[in-house]
Amino acid sequence: MPPVPLLVRLKTSRLRQLIPTRLMVGRAERRGHAIWKQSGAARENALAVIETIIGDGRPRAELAELAQQYLVEVEVERALFWQRWVRPRKDAASTTNFEQALASRRGVLVSVCHQGPMGPGHAAITSPRHTLYSTSAPWFFAQPSHDHWGRRLARWRRELYARNQRALCAAGAFGVLQLLLEAGELVLIQFDMPGSCETRFLGKPVMLTTGTARLAVQADALVLPMRTRRVAHRLWVDIEAPLDPRDFAGGRALHEALAAVHERWILDSPATLEDPRREGAWEAGATAAAWLGPEQGAQP
Repeated sequence: MPPVPLLVRLKTSRLRQLIPTRLMVGRAERRGHAIWKQSGAARENALAVIETIIGDGRPRAELAELAQQYLVEVEVERALFWQRWVRPRKDAASTTNFEQALASRRGVLVSVCHQGPMGPGHAAITSPRHTLYSTSAPWFFAQPSHDHWGRRLARWRRELYARNQRALCAAGAFGVLQLLLEAGELVLIQFDMPGSCETRFLGKPVMLTTGTARLAVQADALVLPMRTRRVAHRLWVDIEAPLDPRDFAGGRALHEALAAVHERWILDSPATLEDPRREGAWEAGATAAAWLGPEQGAQP
């Protein structure tokens, strides 16, 4: 952890983990509601995020309710990040889907979106017996700066290694990931990233990367859609039955089936999705009518 000023050190200290998560989440929820009431700029930004995700054709009261919940989820995610990363819970169906996929002796490609508390959530599919390989943008591998962001980055990387997860730079990683999957390894890929494939997603045309489907087809790997969600202060993961590329006519059909799963989950809880206009995603190309992202945002 990089040295930082005392106030930042207190906010990012392991001592925070001694405070019950239930209390920290309750505090974060209250802070999110207070921000909604007190900050006009935060309200407008949250409304813009929700409209970008689900469109602007909904009643204004529904959009406002979701926007307020979005601010709450942002604050809760920040609080959970600095708590102890407890392994999320899985129901019986999700546990069976995961274990059967691993037992297939084929590569397993876990597909997730930027939905819910991702860092702690991914702990549900890691263990000393299975290394989980994932990709990250180049910023993830930079030297941590001497501020709050640097401490967050250092904590993130430390937690990954502690639970046997290894990150690869996304640029040029396709061939390496294919080899890993062909060797029967476990790989995690973010589905909701800009790419060159126009897909009907969230009721609008969205330019999505097809890397997940292409990897699955070329490596003959199973695809496991997964999402992280919270119930009060506890985290759960939902894991769908695996999508087998052998059951689809090609990569495009597999891609569309996977998009349908993630769309259902996002529309079920749109306030838990990260802002698609954020840097490195669709940025200014994301609107309520379409997500037309920059080419440099694409992943393999």
